[in-house]
Amino acid sequence: MKLRYQLYLFLLFLSTILFLVLTLNYISYKNQYEKDLKNFVNSEIRLHKKAILSSIQTRDSGFEQEKELFFNISKDALDLLKKDKNLNLGALKSVLRSKYNLKGFDFELYLIDNSYKVYRTTYKKDLNFDLKNIKDAKNFLDKSSDGNIYFSKFIISDPLSLEYKLYSYAKISDGDYLQISFINNQISNTSMTSLVQNLKSASTVKVYNVFKNQNGFSYYNLLKGIETDTKEKFFKSLEIIDKDEIFKNSIIHSGINFIEIEELEDNILTITTPIFDKNMFTILGYENVVIELKIDLSQKIEFMNDIKKLFISSLIVIFFILLLIFTFIQNRFTKPIESILKSIKESKKVDEELLNYNNELSEIANKYNILYDKFSKELESNNNLLKENKKFIADTVHQIRTPLTNIMMNGEMIKKFQKDKSMDVFIEQIDASINMLSNSYEDLAYLITSNSIEYKPKNIDLTKALKDRIKFFTTISKVNFKIIKEKLEDDIFININDIELERLIDNNLSNAIKYAFKDKDIHIILRKEYDFAILEFISFGNEIKNKKKIFHKNYREDEAKRGLGLGLFMVSNICNKYDIKYEVSYKEGQNIFKYILKIENI
Repeated sequence: MKLRYQLYLFLLFLSTILFLVLTLNYISYKNQYEKDLKNFVNSEIRLHKKAILSSIQTRDSGFEQEKELFFNISKDALDLLKKDKNLNLGALKSVLRSKYNLKGFDFELYLIDNSYKVYRTTYKKDLNFDLKNIKDAKNFLDKSSDGNIYFSKFIISDPLSLEYKLYSYAKISDGDYLQISFINNQISNTSMTSLVQNLKSASTVKVYNVFKNQNGFSYYNLLKGIETDTKEKFFKSLEIIDKDEIFKNSIIHSGINFIEIEELEDNILTITTPIFDKNMFTILGYENVVIELKIDLSQKIEFMNDIKKLFISSLIVIFFILLLIFTFIQNRFTKPIESILKSIKESKKVDEELLNYNNELSEIANKYNILYDKFSKELESNNNLLKENKKFIADTVHQIRTPLTNIMMNGEMIKKFQKDKSMDVFIEQIDASINMLSNSYEDLAYLITSNSIEYKPKNIDLTKALKDRIKFFTTISKVNFKIIKEKLEDDIFININDIELERLIDNNLSNAIKYAFKDKDIHIILRKEYDFAILEFISFGNEIKNKKKIFHKNYREDEAKRGLGLGLFMVSNICNKYDIKYEVSYKEGQNIFKYILKIENI
């Protein structure tokens, strides 16, 4: 992996670790904050529940101790009213108060008709109040027809005066009933209010009675007196929640279904929770008592928002720090490295600006520039030598042409004028050497001129060209104890330059003669396949180890056999020029050079 990518990966890894640690810290802090908030809310709920339960227990115990006194007062009042139901209730109250030492208690008298309405009373706010809606009161009024005095099961909280009251019920005559409310002046809902207000709490508290009426459910605040003329008006003013709509009202929903409800609005958390986890009508006379706590979380939320802002600010700062590190790496490492690599790739000197960095990279760049200068001088010297070498080879080839032609002509003259066959063997040896020399000469001539002369293609009879070159190599193969056998289909024409075709054929034939086993036949096969000509040179010999590298420049499989190492390289260039497909394979002890040429129709 490249160094710059390693640096980037390290930077990415470092960034991920920093962001992860910071995020985990923030999440951990947030979770702890939510846990602490939950504990705070629960402690507030427990604190207020304990205070309200304590107030209820105090209320009940106070009345229980005076039950006998309340019975005597009720009996005396009943006896006097039976004698004269038109007695002044205020005067009657005064008589009874004088007779009994109430010690912190008081009472109110009520006369009720057969429609359960209060038609006379010492407590004017209850005048005309209909008791049919008060389930407990109606039941005991009906029951008192047997002549006994009954007390309500519950200590009732008066919603107007916030006083705790215990009621007694008795029948005066047909259609007339007596109700007395006994009031404990020592305790009242105001004491509950004081108790709640004196708690060390930052919460705003409301306590509600949730009760059932004829049409649904209603509730009222236990801690605040209602400013209204009569109790009748008060109960009519209460909102009635239908049974199917309970879930829409958090107070009723919480009290009836015994669930805790949380609502957060404008940083005020409203907790609505029931005091009791079961219906309390049989104990209290109403379904449940519900606490509504309003907790101002502004400071806590603001603090958490500050933490969030700090977290975001930290992320931004870290991001910019990492960006600075990235920029530093880019400018001081990545770009200099890329500049050096680019200079190496483009074979030019590194810019002078990089040499002024005064670090290891500038030292590398400086040394590279020194080496580049040396290399440039060596390259220039080698190019001059190469030009001279090419000129020397060209001059040598030119000088070889005339003596080689003379040798070939004189060889023909010797064969023409010899009188017997005693010299045939020597003449064949000479002919083979001349042909080999001629082939090498043609290779050199082509190599020297291939870059300067345009070899134009033309339509050539491939079959005839192969036969001519096979005939040329017959003498060479004979003196090397090898026979060339041909199997050529006729009339196969291709589009190629004749000299380049000759180089392709000659190099394959000369290699086959040079590397094939002694006394083994060399096969040349030419056949048609659709629109292509398949040309194969097949010879017995050692398997070619590197079948791709054999076509590379200066490569020789057998270093013991001397040669230029340019023949098959020249062949591959010709094949590439004319889009000739070629491949080498080894089968049944034979090396097979296969060429696929496109046929040209004439």
